[in-house]
Amino acid sequence: MKIVGLNHITINVADLQKSREFYRIVLGLQESGFVDMGDHTLTYFDLPQNVRLELIDYTGKAAKKDMRETDIGMYRHFCLETDDLEELRKICLEKGVFIRKEPSYVEKLACSTMLVTDPNGVEIEIIEK
Repeated sequence: MKIVGLNHITINVADLQKSREFYRIVLGLQESGFVDMGDHTLTYFDLPQNVRLELIDYTGKAAKKDMRETDIGMYRHFCLETDDLEELRKICLEKGVFIRKEPSYVEKLACSTMLVTDPNGVEIEIIEK
């Protein structure tokens, strides 16, 4: 037995329309499917290397819980790579996306990084090598 790849990343959304616009317009991802599961829907976006982003929209949503980036035992963020971090920063500013950390070069990682928050409060790291 071996792990052969990453299949998908899932986000429970607060507002499906705002989330779809963020991933389609701001990040430029291709929407690739929709499934109605009865008590929730699944909306898919294509990521590189045959990985998908899955947005779940539950009909009965629980209240959002506050978490800090230093809390342990929690999922923190996922990271996407871009070929133009400054252009993505400009798009985020134009679209009112919250930038948690402005682009900066991180010498120990040998890349530039930026942290943004999606409409659901999910942190996304964007890097440019």
